Amino acid sequence: MPILALCEIMVQVYFAVHAIRTGRERQWLFVIIIFPGVGSLVYFFSEYLPDMQHAASLRKRRPGVNSSKHLRYLEDQVEITPSVKNKKALAEAYVHSGKFDKAIPIFESCLQGFYEKDSFIVEGLCCAYFFKGDFEKAKINLLGLKKLLADEPNNDFDLLLARAYEESGETDAAVKEYSALVKHFTGAEAPCRYALLLKKIGRSEDAKTIFRQIVKDSRLSPKFYQKDQKKWINVAKREV
Repeated sequence: MPILALCEIMVQVYFAVHAIRTGRERQWLFVIIIFPGVGSLVYFFSEYLPDMQHAASLRKRRPGVNSSKHLRYLEDQVEITPSVKNKKALAEAYVHSGKFDKAIPIFESCLQGFYEKDSFIVEGLCCAYFFKGDFEKAKINLLGLKKLLADEPNNDFDLLLARAYEESGETDAAVKEYSALVKHFTGAEAPCRYALLLKKIGRSEDAKTIFRQIVKDSRLSPKFYQKDQKKWINVAKREV
């Protein structure tokens, strides 16, 4: 294969991947693939080059993380290039800032096309709904996430689902979720929350058994574990 043709294919593949990763309109893929060479050239001047220029400009005035300036910086990036990557970064920053109502519509707008079943975006949406206190919407999205992660479950989000059931007053579902979770959960939070719920619904002896086991395990655990799980170990000690 002539070198020129090989280079053209490599450029075509590069821009196609760039279009997908940055959440560009799907039409750009057709332009790049159907019109080799010309399509890549049009994409370069219309999308890629302006992106690079704006990114360079923003980097010069990029503020520190966890500040209102950082939020404005991310908002500017989304306004200039409303890619999924930029919108996800902004939504995550809104969650960390407690601005859940702003984060939710951005996460939801990202769940389209190639990103319709993106587990990382769904995780962000779950957190936004849960910490906003909308446990019904949190449950819906957490159950959807559970299906997406069927082959590689995430303990942290399974715990969030159990808590969402508990907060919604669905005690039986919460007990069932906690009971399954504590069998493979690393750490004291899940068993401690499970025991607190059992105590709340009148199963005090079952709760005490779990609290005692948490305390026993902590004594046999290394120092770093005791330090990391101090909050929940102390809860268990008080309950014993």
